[in-house]
Amino acid sequence: MKNLPDFVVIAIVLLMAGVAFSLFLPFVPIDETRYVSVAWEMKLGNSFIVPILHGLPYSHKPPFLFWLINLDWLLFGVNEITLRFIPLIFSVFNLLLLHKIALLLWDDKKIARYATLILSATLVYLIWSALIMFDLLLTFWTLVGILALLSAEKNGKISSGLLFSLAVGGGLLTKGPVIFVHILPVGLGVFWWSQNENLQHNAWYLKLFGAIIFGIALALLWVVPAAIMGGESYRQAILWGQSANRMVSSFAHSRPFWFYLPLLPVLFLPWVLMKPAWCRFQAIRDDSGGRFLLSWILPTLVIFSLISGKQIHYLVPMIPAVILLIAKNLAGKSEAIGNETRWHAPVALFYILLGAVMLFVPFIKLGSDVGKISAGMLIPVAIGIVVLGGFMLFVKIKSMDSLIKTVAVSSALVLVTLVFFSANTILQRYDMSGIAHVLKEKQDENYTLVHYGKYHGQYQFPGRLLKPLIIVRSKDALQGALQQHEKVLLVSYKKQADAYPADEVIFQQSFKNKTVYLLNEAGIVHFLK
Repeated sequence: MKNLPDFVVIAIVLLMAGVAFSLFLPFVPIDETRYVSVAWEMKLGNSFIVPILHGLPYSHKPPFLFWLINLDWLLFGVNEITLRFIPLIFSVFNLLLLHKIALLLWDDKKIARYATLILSATLVYLIWSALIMFDLLLTFWTLVGILALLSAEKNGKISSGLLFSLAVGGGLLTKGPVIFVHILPVGLGVFWWSQNENLQHNAWYLKLFGAIIFGIALALLWVVPAAIMGGESYRQAILWGQSANRMVSSFAHSRPFWFYLPLLPVLFLPWVLMKPAWCRFQAIRDDSGGRFLLSWILPTLVIFSLISGKQIHYLVPMIPAVILLIAKNLAGKSEAIGNETRWHAPVALFYILLGAVMLFVPFIKLGSDVGKISAGMLIPVAIGIVVLGGFMLFVKIKSMDSLIKTVAVSSALVLVTLVFFSANTILQRYDMSGIAHVLKEKQDENYTLVHYGKYHGQYQFPGRLLKPLIIVRSKDALQGALQQHEKVLLVSYKKQADAYPADEVIFQQSFKNKTVYLLNEAGIVHFLK
């Protein structure tokens, strides 16, 4: 393993994840299906300035990801498989940026090499490298901004300021003002981490402010026409409402302030299980590079803890900062680690324990979303993970290079195994392709499709629907839709299966902890009783 070039190991890890997700995993509601559906409706309506969902302006996210999806379709045709390689490409960009940042921090090629290897196989990061989400793209702009700040501190060139402005503008177009949480504290904390004696703090902050204004101006190239075209409600939402609501009183994902603390170790699996990865953290304040990373990590964690809405993937852009510290710790160890130092043993034992626990899962009811899982699919997967852990436990690793590459490849193998298992068991309840295709058939037959209750667009792209569903949230509103349209079918949900007689149901399938029904006229009458 030591003799394999770094780029080969990274390519193996990322391609294994990308191919596995593309081939086995459906777009998972509500987030992935919603985002591809927004891009789909933008394409149908030729609305590439204002994102669209349900035929109306969609204000929850800026358009950068939706533009990339439509660019993918322009190049490769409308499809699902290539979309998962969009975040994967940005994952590769992130590794290149991280390598450059590590060199600027410590001028040590070993640390830079280790950082790219470790980040590529950090499980949470690797999972998000193939999901149709905003976090890997936001990580890219975060790293661009971090690189710009480091470069500006060292050389003060105007190109570094322009690069920072590009990061601000790109981040705003990707996920809004949250980009400032990730990069602004680092710029403001230059007096603490910089060792440049010639740095003029007043001039630094003036240039920083100017670069931010220019970055905002770049984003306004989209915001202004979008605000004009989208209407008053859309204008208020994109200019203020979404960010303010999420920060003060989240309408979704509201959590206690301590929510992230117990989840932090999960973000850095499997590396957090290796003692030398974290045992020298107490010395980071004595190193300017360590102080730089602390000015990145601590404000990010504190600010996100104070914000009302919390999700673990909000911290994904912070992961590279901690990975740099882990890489520095590992690079500080002797290259010849010896057979007696079994730093990979906890990782191996973790895999063995994971596989052993999975063996008992068929005997446990996992909750109403999943129910019981068949042993036929689970046992081979569990045994495979146990065997991999056992192989790792007894393999002889004689160098730090071999250790990192072995753990990296094993992480990818475990992830691919779990993806294959999940796609054939748990995530079948989240695969919307079955009912979505039926909805498309009925829409082509000129039926009006009505959805009862909150709708997240989960059927639009999987079914390639050409018109939005009519959304109703009361039986009175449903009665009104029946009066306005002749041929109506209803999408509704019940917790119990077989809630309607067979002659009232056109199609039904499991969805999360419920059953989703497509009801005909008789079923609608039953529903209204």
